[in-house]
Amino acid sequence: MNPFLPFLLTLLLTLSCDPVAREARKAAAESEVTTFILVRHAEKDFGDDPVLTAEGTARAERLRDMLKETTVHEVYTTDTRRTRLTAQPTAEAHQLEAKVYRIDSLEGLASRLRNVHAGQTVLIVGHSNTTPELANYLAGSRELDRFSELDYGNLLVVTVPPTGNPRVLKLRY
Repeated sequence: MNPFLPFLLTLLLTLSCDPVAREARKAAAESEVTTFILVRHAEKDFGDDPVLTAEGTARAERLRDMLKETTVHEVYTTDTRRTRLTAQPTAEAHQLEAKVYRIDSLEGLASRLRNVHAGQTVLIVGHSNTTPELANYLAGSRELDRFSELDYGNLLVVTVPPTGNPRVLKLRY
């Protein structure tokens, strides 16, 4: 038997029972990265409060499929049919009910979301103007401009680490 093995086992047992080490592990677990996934609603029909087109429904289902292996803790949407229908497949796949948010104070919403959902992953469905604006507030930046009215394929991932600067990843879906 290796003479160092009993020493190593004793050291490991001592460290695992050490309250300071236990608190350090707990703090590390609580300091996970917060992730916000933001999309504009999918392709819409015409009218005051339109539903999604067939192409939009397919895009909403593609979003659900993309996020099926991700733990989504919450889903937020504005109070329009097009945003609710875009969020619905993902919310249902994660057994969540989408929460409605107001667009009149995106800065306050961003602050609240960062506090309430620290360490979680959240999907937020908005509009061509509100989605990049909210991402800017979540990331503490001004780098994103309004999306084109003809473009429905932007997917933004804002990651907020416990220390350091948030990052924005711009993707297409």
